[in-house]
Amino acid sequence: MVRMDESKLSRNPSKQWNDTDASEAKGDDWDKLAKEYTKLTYETSLKPIGLMLERSNALLPFSEATGILDDGCGPGPIMSRILKDHGSDIPKECTLLCTDFSEPMLKQVESQKAAAAADSPWKRVDIKHQDATDLEAIEDNSMSHVTAGMVFFMTPDPLKCLTETRRVLKENGVAAISSWEGNQWMDIMKVMSEVDSAKQLPEIPSEWRSTSGVQGEMQKAGFRDTESHRVHVEMEFQTHESFVDFILAKIPHMITLTKGMSEAELAKLRESMVAKSKDMCPSEPGRFTGEAIVGVGKK
Repeated sequence: MVRMDESKLSRNPSKQWNDTDASEAKGDDWDKLAKEYTKLTYETSLKPIGLMLERSNALLPFSEATGILDDGCGPGPIMSRILKDHGSDIPKECTLLCTDFSEPMLKQVESQKAAAAADSPWKRVDIKHQDATDLEAIEDNSMSHVTAGMVFFMTPDPLKCLTETRRVLKENGVAAISSWEGNQWMDIMKVMSEVDSAKQLPEIPSEWRSTSGVQGEMQKAGFRDTESHRVHVEMEFQTHESFVDFILAKIPHMITLTKGMSEAELAKLRESMVAKSKDMCPSEPGRFTGEAIVGVGKK
């Protein structure tokens, strides 16, 4: 996961995720997110991750895996699912690797590894600090499977992420990635521009917001036998107010954008975000919806 440059976020409302350099966001902001990330996204990530692994296994069974890389792993939901669903089938000599740009996210993965039973495949997982656009510590042709959930479109160069993924894959190796067509919680965050037109969340690049676009990017990077799928997802919330408070207090991009705002401006923003969330889903507790995209291909 790549962090975003707060100065570029605040000054240019037309910026896209991949126009930004994330290296200057504060580590404690990402630490806050890492501790709540799994709780927030668990249900939302179930279907996309499930499909990523289902299609990966169909193209190259995990029972034949020689190296599995979870790139931009966050707190580890994909590797956790791989080991839960396929751990007993994965050969003992298979390399298991989680990488991320965010140290706080990697700490969450390390916690899972530390808490695992002595005979768990988690104990074989290596954890490395790596940028998805430059997997310098990973050799060419060394992995049979690479997964990357909701990460490449956030980097300065998504296509470079794909070419790096292809580089580290063995011939006939499989990559499975995901992105967003759109979702309601991101739309709630975009209310920011109604309070201050100079501040706006970057847009996901257009080519990463459709099944044809994601498949096209994979093909551009040299993948073959590509396929892409649209996946409906939902995110539960208890109250509109608590959900908005979570976004404002925990999501690094919102923390960055709200820095320097007055109490009155923050109150207006919160009120507008709560109103938007109620328009989208009047009931509480309730569910917000979104559409994820899963892309899969072979080297």
